[in-house]
Amino acid sequence: MARLRHFACAVGLALAACASTPARLATPNWPGVPPLPTLDPQQQRGHDFAVRRCAGCHTVGLDDGGAQDGPAFSKLARRYNPISLERRFAEVSAHGFDRMPAIPFTRSEAADLLAYFDSLQGN
Repeated sequence: MARLRHFACAVGLALAACASTPARLATPNWPGVPPLPTLDPQQQRGHDFAVRRCAGCHTVGLDDGGAQDGPAFSKLARRYNPISLERRFAEVSAHGFDRMPAIPFTRSEAADLLAYFDSLQGN
């Protein structure tokens, strides 16, 4: 029984040490790598929608990895302003675009997606 208590104590201390690792060690600041944006609730909903519905063909985050069929969202965010994105979303929702099939979504989902694109603007 004493061995079990010592083992449990050792595990607890190990976990506590991991949890108290300074943030600077957990997220290194590498040159050339942009920091991840902090998303507000609407932007987070847009991100979550993009992951569910768009990530099969588009890279929806800031990295260059991921799907290769469609352009990365970070590039689209720099290429289009919010009004043109809104028009493009309406077109995609109703008819699709080029090789992209129609992906129906609501106005609130489009607004969330626009908010997420806005978070990518500076990156």
